[in-house]
Amino acid sequence: MRIAICDDNMNYINIIENYIDKFKKTAVECDAYISGEELVYAYRENEERYDVIFLDMEMEQLNGIETANHIREIDEHVIIVFVTSHTEYMRDSFKCAPFRFLVKPVDDEEFETVFYDIYKKLSRQRKVFAFTENKAKVRLFCDDIIYCESQDHWIWIHTKDKVYKICKSLTELHGQLDKEMFCRVHKSFIINFLYIKSIKDNDAELYHCDKPVPISRSYKREVLAEYTNFLERDFRV
Repeated sequence: MRIAICDDNMNYINIIENYIDKFKKTAVECDAYISGEELVYAYRENEERYDVIFLDMEMEQLNGIETANHIREIDEHVIIVFVTSHTEYMRDSFKCAPFRFLVKPVDDEEFETVFYDIYKKLSRQRKVFAFTENKAKVRLFCDDIIYCESQDHWIWIHTKDKVYKICKSLTELHGQLDKEMFCRVHKSFIINFLYIKSIKDNDAELYHCDKPVPISRSYKREVLAEYTNFLERDFRV
């Protein structure tokens, strides 16, 4: 889980960080920003992306609501939790679809409740695969990945809109992807079951792909068994 805390008061940033530290059993990466401008710049120029933003509403220059509106233009999925001393601002914030509000001083038990609600929401959301390409952090929804191909120590990740190139072994990548959705079909290919149009002989025909993907004989029995299990789980393309 990637979290951003944005507040122009470092004391409040430290309080939220200390609360988050209690949840270290959950893999958490946390970044702090001391202004709305800084957070928006990170989104626009550095292409940072977060699962959750704890956002102070009463900041100078770019306030919390204005910051959230800028973020929403870039990322419609991020969970925004407003942290505020003045509840009268809450109604003005509905446009940017906040998930929850925390009132300063933030109560330990209240934060715990909100954090677990966030965790449950993220668990139900579309799964994300994160990686770095050319020093830029990229986050893809797994159901947007059609297939992955290994070539000369590089992996090409094919989506409907773009192809990404990363330096990683296919075995390592396969270990990071959701096994219920992705299957290795060849020493050089991993495919997403969601996009299978048909399996004929030793090839898989995929939606949004202009060439068949080969299936090795050594993988074929396992591929067919896993694809059958996938269909029985009642997924839909």
